[in-house]
Amino acid sequence: MNRARFKTRFLGGIMSWFLGLSMVTHVMASESTDAREVIWVSVAEKELLLAEMRAFLEASQIILEGSLADDMDVIEKVARSVGIKMMRGTPKSLHEKLPLGFTALGPKAHRGFEAIADEASGMGDREVVLKHLAELQKTCNKCHSIYRFEVNN
Repeated sequence: MNRARFKTRFLGGIMSWFLGLSMVTHVMASESTDAREVIWVSVAEKELLLAEMRAFLEASQIILEGSLADDMDVIEKVARSVGIKMMRGTPKSLHEKLPLGFTALGPKAHRGFEAIADEASGMGDREVVLKHLAELQKTCNKCHSIYRFEVNN
């Protein structure tokens, strides 16, 4: 088996393990009281925020694949798409109703993607890209462990 194929399978295995762990954690959490802070939003606001988070997740996957392929052009493009440009697209009315802690973590995530894009367009060191992504994932995990969205009726 060649090295690239091994890396792809290895990464896929790790991602499958994390997904399985996430599913187990979700089942366990649903059986207990969810102590995360509730952020009350409208249906449209919740859809917007969740779409943004899915975009982060999709971008993270593409960055991992791009790193394995050493494709810095793809990494830069996808990281920029969820960076500062996306952050500036958040409606001011929504931003104003979000708790301070959440509004600190959101921009940190967007800037994390910008740092990845900057590295990809600069030196293009995939080890540095992966270190940035690992640090960025800590921000995502922190936010998900603290907050949850509920819809106002």
